Amino acid sequence: MSEKDGPRLASALAQKVVDTIAPTINRHVNIMNAHGTIIASTDASRIGTHHAGSAEALRRNEVIRLTRVEEAAGTQPGVNVPLELDGRLCGVVGVTGAPHEVEPLAGLIALTVQLLFAQEREHSRSTRLETEARDIISALLAGQADPALIERSLEHHGLRGPKQLELWFPANGPADAALQPLVEGQRTSWTMLLGAAWRLRRDGCERAADQPPGEDRYLASAPVQGAAELLAEAEALRVLAERPTLVPRHDRQGMWNREIALAIARTPQRSLEHLGAAAKELNAEQARTLLVVSAAPAMTQAAVELHIHRNTLVQRLERINQITGLDTRRASAALRLQHALYARIARGQLDVF
Repeated sequence: MSEKDGPRLASALAQKVVDTIAPTINRHVNIMNAHGTIIASTDASRIGTHHAGSAEALRRNEVIRLTRVEEAAGTQPGVNVPLELDGRLCGVVGVTGAPHEVEPLAGLIALTVQLLFAQEREHSRSTRLETEARDIISALLAGQADPALIERSLEHHGLRGPKQLELWFPANGPADAALQPLVEGQRTSWTMLLGAAWRLRRDGCERAADQPPGEDRYLASAPVQGAAELLAEAEALRVLAERPTLVPRHDRQGMWNREIALAIARTPQRSLEHLGAAAKELNAEQARTLLVVSAAPAMTQAAVELHIHRNTLVQRLERINQITGLDTRRASAALRLQHALYARIARGQLDVF
């Protein structure tokens, strides 16, 4: 059912209500659609037949109480309660018995149908949006999508304005990703593709509670406005996803350099060993020291982030210079060592971020 159509009472949902409630109330129950056809009943043989007693309830849109048997019309004492969904008449609930006894029960059944209908429709919409989001993200990662089509799909999801594509390697796999459902107009649900979880979200709507754990590897693209820019960001994240060790943990992104990581991720595997040779003697602590210093605006701040005294930091850098034969005070030497460290990280030889 499209959302532009009027509400239609599904026979499966109606029968589910009958099967659940009828044994408890010990009454005969029928649920009819807007044409008076029985679509759910405690008497399976009546499903698909016309219910004469519902016609008046549908015509007058009010509760009809029957107090006596009318054999000619095939009716029994009971009540027929109009059933409305989204404020529109779409069926009737009929319960046999003394009207004053069963009318509250019929009203309760009608309310149950309304609540289940709303719940099922919301679930169906969420499922459809999740499927559409997966298609959008798949197209972005494939890199062959029509930007105009992507724009329309994002608009349909309410993702207007700057948006980001997120990449996450959940420690517990899909089970972790499934705990964060979509929030329409703010973010999609996580979609598992290429061995990782992916999500689109509107920039500025993130909350700490919605973010992956700090120890998990995670990245978010730069906020972008248009689909063409989003396609470029998706290509970059896809390249990094192919080398998970180059994706930083959520709480260690301060020392991470996107440009270097992308350059190394695009480097052929056979070239990484040669590229990493300049830093082959450095251990994880020395590697982290160099990367923090390279990312920090000043030595004092780097020392604070490393939780060491500035003099200790200077000594560490001097030791790195001795081991590598390069002067890290020179920008070109420091950059060469960073590339070498990223090459070793890509090969799984160092676990720094």
